[in-house]
Amino acid sequence: MSRENDRISTRVSCIDIEKLPATLISVRGAHCKVFQTGGYRRKKSAPIKAFVVKMHVLACSKREAEIYHRDYRKLRKKLGDIIPSAMFVRTLINDEHNLLVLAYAHTPWFNIANPANEDEALPLLGKHPKARDQLELFVSAAKEWREKEGKLIDLWGMDNLVLDKNRQIRYLDSFEVFFYEDMLHIMEDTGPELKERIEVSAQRLDYLDYLVKQNKKG
Repeated sequence: MSRENDRISTRVSCIDIEKLPATLISVRGAHCKVFQTGGYRRKKSAPIKAFVVKMHVLACSKREAEIYHRDYRKLRKKLGDIIPSAMFVRTLINDEHNLLVLAYAHTPWFNIANPANEDEALPLLGKHPKARDQLELFVSAAKEWREKEGKLIDLWGMDNLVLDKNRQIRYLDSFEVFFYEDMLHIMEDTGPELKERIEVSAQRLDYLDYLVKQNKKG
């Protein structure tokens, strides 16, 4: 891998880019690109902690940044460790005010939200009771937000909701984690991409609810 791929090429005011080896791991998100660092220790005896650097690539106002942070706190309060610990930083990115998120890294191991993986998902949840309980909590919270607040959690991304390498459920998104389904009816031209993201998220939430119910039967 070239040296350029081991560095963040974007100018970020709060990070010394030259002293932070980081590999680009994703540009699939609608609003961000994600780098992962090699990790660090707080003290010699502590385990190595890797973290990800998520950069918002579109213009992001102070109000938008506050909404993203508010939604993160909402998820973290309800879902605990399912949501990786993260810090939201308002800083200059390429000399423009924008938003950076620093979060503990969790390596995706299995895409639990993809219905194509059902044959593997059911036995995995049967083998790992903590993941099963975490998924039940996630689905319960997501359904409540949808029914009471009209907020549909974003499950469109390939690695939004996963089992990590420790076989625990993690929700890895940070930007625009909720959709408002009413937008499809209120706005005249929402565009096919937004419609697809909402429809896929709704279908995957139904699928996750099915997984929870099937494991209860078992």
